[in-house]
Amino acid sequence: MEKKPLLEVKNLKTYFHTEDGIVKAVDGVDFEVYPGETLGIVGESGSGKSVTSLSILRLLDPNGEILEGSQIIFEGKNLLELSEDEMRKIRGNDIAMIFQEPMVALNPVFTIGEQIMEAILLHQDVDKKEARRMAIDMLRKVGIPEPEKRVDEYPHELSGGMRQRAMIAMALSCKPKLLIADEPTTALDVTIQAQILDLMKELQREYGMAIILITHDVGVIAENADRVVVMYGGMVMETADVKELFKEMRHPYTWGLLNSIPRLDIEQDKLYNIPGIVPDPLHFPPGCRFNTRCEFADERCKKEIPPLYEVGKNHYSRCFYYKKVEEAQKLKKAGESA
Repeated sequence: MEKKPLLEVKNLKTYFHTEDGIVKAVDGVDFEVYPGETLGIVGESGSGKSVTSLSILRLLDPNGEILEGSQIIFEGKNLLELSEDEMRKIRGNDIAMIFQEPMVALNPVFTIGEQIMEAILLHQDVDKKEARRMAIDMLRKVGIPEPEKRVDEYPHELSGGMRQRAMIAMALSCKPKLLIADEPTTALDVTIQAQILDLMKELQREYGMAIILITHDVGVIAENADRVVVMYGGMVMETADVKELFKEMRHPYTWGLLNSIPRLDIEQDKLYNIPGIVPDPLHFPPGCRFNTRCEFADERCKKEIPPLYEVGKNHYSRCFYYKKVEEAQKLKKAGESA
């Protein structure tokens, strides 16, 4: 029996209306998330990753708009057709989110306990005493020492790592079916980063939830995701199972991202960097969004937006010349082994 996706995002277009024009932050994104899996979304800052996650929960700024024709299907329901009251029942309960900056996302005038209890009281039929007990249990579960004391402390009294753990406790307090983790380890040192990611995997196994892990760090994706969506310029450039992607990348942008990672197994005179910068979403270049930074681009790339080609089993690439990437990869491997 074929497994059904928990979440399906179809042709998602999220635009922002500004004084300077329309910002096409997300422009026709498609992906699925299956129960119990971790989907990684990776790309540079400005690629549309965070806006995609906020669109799923319909938490956009007033000038943001999800265009007609977009679909966000969660457990068979199109979230874009639900009322705001119906969405409130889903947010924090069925779908929860860990935001990028815990110091900004946590309210400085309420204690950690009060903020965790708010979600519990809203979605579960318990009194304040039971909600407090559940909040303390959740803080203990995410590894915060002395949870009976920390529950009454304010965000500024906790370290960065403990604030992030408190955010995870808040997100998981109602045992969601889908957790969206938007750069959950930003600004944390490497040791704390590893602890937070291990904690998320442990809680995923315990609760059986699906995770969307959003990051610019391909190393984090390699260690923690089952499937990967590579985004650039508001579009999906490549998607595949994580092992397949790292073994057989088929898009120049993915190729550039992975080549930018320092390696210990070969001698490197200098690190590779992708030339140029992410284009202004107000003024995307015509044709392929990546053509101004791509070594394989030609006149066709400057005029036409490539479709997503199926280049392997469950592997898709938005590139006319994905075979050139394959050839370049083989030549690089041959050079390294010589």
